[in-house]
Amino acid sequence: MKAFLQELAEKLYQEKHPDQFTLVFPNRRAAFYFRKYFAKLLDRPVFSPTLITIEEFIGRFSTLKVPDKLELIYRLYKSYYQALGKPDLIGAEPFDQFYFWGEMLLRDFDEVDKYMVNAKLLFTDLSKQKELDSRFDFLTPEQIEYLKSFWDNFDHTKEFKQKFLNVWQRLPEVYQLFRNQLLEENLAYEGLVHRIVAEKFDNGEIKLLDLGYKNGSIWFVGFNALTKSEEKILSSAVSNNEAVIHWDLDAYYLNNINQEAGEFFREYQNHSILGKTFSDSPSNFKNRKTVSVIGAAQPVGQAKVMSQLLREELDKGINPEETLIVLPDEKLMLPVLHGISSSVDKLNVTMGFPLSNTPMFNLIELLIELQTHHKGDFYNHKHVLALLGHPYVVAADPRLANEKRKHIQKENIVFVMGSMLRMEHILHKEIFYEVQEDNVLTYIRQIIQLIGSTENIDPLDKEYATYFLKFLNRIEDVLGAEYSSLKAFLKLFRQLLKAQKIPFTGEPLRGLQVMGVLETRNLDFKNVFLLSLNEGSLPSSGSKGSYIPYNIRKAYQLPTPEHQDAIYAYLFYRVLQRAENIFLFYNSETDVLGQGEMSRYLQQLIFESGLTVDRNILHNPIQPLAINPITISKDQSVLDALAQLNERMGRSFKGISPSALNMYIDCRLKFYFSQVAGIKEPREVEEDINARVMGNFLHKVMEHFYKQLQERKKSVLVEKSDFEQLEKVVDQLIELVFIEQYKLERDKKVVFEGQQVIVKEVVKKFAINILEKDKTYTPFFIEGVEHSGMLYSMKINQPPGFALIGGNIDRVDRKDNLIRIIDYKTGKDRLDFDSIESLFVPSEKRNKAAFQILLYSLLYKNNTTHANEIQLRPGLLNRLNLFDDSEFGLEMNQQPLLDVLPLLPEFKERLGKLIEEIFNPAESFHQTPIVETCRYCPYKEICYR
Repeated sequence: MKAFLQELAEKLYQEKHPDQFTLVFPNRRAAFYFRKYFAKLLDRPVFSPTLITIEEFIGRFSTLKVPDKLELIYRLYKSYYQALGKPDLIGAEPFDQFYFWGEMLLRDFDEVDKYMVNAKLLFTDLSKQKELDSRFDFLTPEQIEYLKSFWDNFDHTKEFKQKFLNVWQRLPEVYQLFRNQLLEENLAYEGLVHRIVAEKFDNGEIKLLDLGYKNGSIWFVGFNALTKSEEKILSSAVSNNEAVIHWDLDAYYLNNINQEAGEFFREYQNHSILGKTFSDSPSNFKNRKTVSVIGAAQPVGQAKVMSQLLREELDKGINPEETLIVLPDEKLMLPVLHGISSSVDKLNVTMGFPLSNTPMFNLIELLIELQTHHKGDFYNHKHVLALLGHPYVVAADPRLANEKRKHIQKENIVFVMGSMLRMEHILHKEIFYEVQEDNVLTYIRQIIQLIGSTENIDPLDKEYATYFLKFLNRIEDVLGAEYSSLKAFLKLFRQLLKAQKIPFTGEPLRGLQVMGVLETRNLDFKNVFLLSLNEGSLPSSGSKGSYIPYNIRKAYQLPTPEHQDAIYAYLFYRVLQRAENIFLFYNSETDVLGQGEMSRYLQQLIFESGLTVDRNILHNPIQPLAINPITISKDQSVLDALAQLNERMGRSFKGISPSALNMYIDCRLKFYFSQVAGIKEPREVEEDINARVMGNFLHKVMEHFYKQLQERKKSVLVEKSDFEQLEKVVDQLIELVFIEQYKLERDKKVVFEGQQVIVKEVVKKFAINILEKDKTYTPFFIEGVEHSGMLYSMKINQPPGFALIGGNIDRVDRKDNLIRIIDYKTGKDRLDFDSIESLFVPSEKRNKAAFQILLYSLLYKNNTTHANEIQLRPGLLNRLNLFDDSEFGLEMNQQPLLDVLPLLPEFKERLGKLIEEIFNPAESFHQTPIVETCRYCPYKEICYR
């Protein structure tokens, strides 16, 4: 089947002087393909006909220059506020805020001119409608009161309404002023150029015959939905016999009024001038075709199955140069290119790669976020770690970036000092310093230039750097530093970057073609793969915003959503009408709201076209893995790892801690993962205050209080007079702990923000209550604070022959012949337990805190000489007993535990059996049968619990 442009080339070849013809196409790609078909017909060198786009054709009759969109919106910004009486922009909103609605206003002006609408009349009608909308006459007083209560800023006053209406009433003036100011400088936006040229054609100022064109020597090729200005130009040229029109259509949708794809052609058939340009319509759509419709889960699933089918078709012998892949959703470009890269030698991509999808854009976002949230020379760890982990920063110096990341995580530095970050590497020096808002473009440029000169990054990344430098320079040329804040700059930067793309370099007529929907106009391929045939992709749901509502658009014959749907319907059927092998793909899974179902065009093809359609839906059958119990046998490597728990390391030790033993009782497998295999949770900076962090804060405050007291008095005796001005002292200690915890500067006052305020008050309340109870308990002696290095070596019958148990006791104090073993808790740990046996039996109700404090008691007894001569009472200080008059200590079997010494032999015996079990080669590590224990376990994903 011949392509439309091939038929046209053969027709032109029959003309006597084809070089004297001018062919006007909707886009440049169609001209490339026409030249290809025409060249194949030649057997000798000849001059080519003139091949131009409609924009180039219109541009021949105007000297006006069209600036880029950024400059046009900036000029509109100035015109708008001049019309509102603010010529110096004093009191005007910043440009970065104006841009988002200024872009919409420019688009409306462009459409108004392209469709040759009476702008003054339209904007006058628009202001009248807005005046009606603003009256709220239809609301009762009760409804108005309700709106006021619902919207705090609801203003029904006369002044507010007048301010609102003033904007709309000035739109005709803004339009005229903007237009005049552009024309004074020989500038225009595209729609204005089209309107001026169309008016000259309409009133006879432009006659193509007078410009040297011959009758019928201009061919308008493959147009569909014409704007009013284009319609005027084409009609004028046709009526004077200067031009002919070649429509690219098919009888299938032209002659069926139910097919929206033929809507514009049917309209032009009834046109007094354009109607004469229609001849017999070809009927290619109904010719023999192989049509396959494939549903796949998720967009990437479409890309994968398309790549597989393409590979199979290429193996069967299809010609890549006769094959087209159409991507309505540009996000699928990279998955598709990755999928087909191994199947084809040559391909051409007409779609550019969005700059917003590059790592360089991500880096710039991180840089602005860093500068937005810093506090003086301190930077939030989240932004710092993100930058130090960025591929470009890592490539500059992998060792240094990794070392700084590890240091921040290890030391839990929430706010990182810039002086530390700026050390050693020039890129780090450029990134981590405070930038003024008006200097942000220079800051970003310097960093991009440094990255672009880095040897370790790919050539493609260096190309990204080049494009971004050009883009940033253009922003500075137009705007300078006209943005209100860094956040506003980032918002504007993202918006501007949406339209920026890096073009792929390649031979446009060689190899397999990958195109967007609009690029397929006038082009025909034997094999077509069309993806993303879902509502929202084709037709697109991305309707562009407008100030002009639907009813006024309809009245003034401006484009409406139906207009866009008709355009996309035509593009859908047009790309298929001459194809022979068609593969259509859609996402078989709608989103959570049920949106994104099969495209209406695809459903029309299946149920209305009469073509034989082979339908398939791919699915991945769910085959859940059997969740088998995990058991770890104690081979020699595991036994060796167990033995290493006993090894001493300087002043600290690897001995088994009380928390590790608690872990073993609850779940043997968790103990293995954590203590034996050494599988640790990822180290992260803890900024949010959880229960563990709050507990650490309280421990540190109490430790500092009693250590400072001992240093000041040079004594371990605690007296009532030591508790004066408690609130002031505790406040100072909390500040000290925050400085230590978050590595803040010691000579600066701590500013508590957000959660920190809550933590401060909670820790303060706990600490003061503890100290008030201590005050009533005075006098007493402090035996130890954060009593560390307390070890207990227990003989066992398994290698290595002993087990080392150790831990740190929060506090030990003595009064008369009573020694208290104290553990601080911020939670609601129970103060009672049933028996010693219950502390060693896995259960949801097992008292872990009691097990831990009894083990501390055993450690203390075995590390002191006088423990057997006095009374030893363990206990917790937590929210259950700090805020009432209850006695210190635990309860066993509902009886106060006044002295733990009589219970320690049984505790020691059961502890020995537990340790024997841990080191016993015949006892494996297995999962706990109590699934509730797994709820907060960091290893539950391994166990599938």
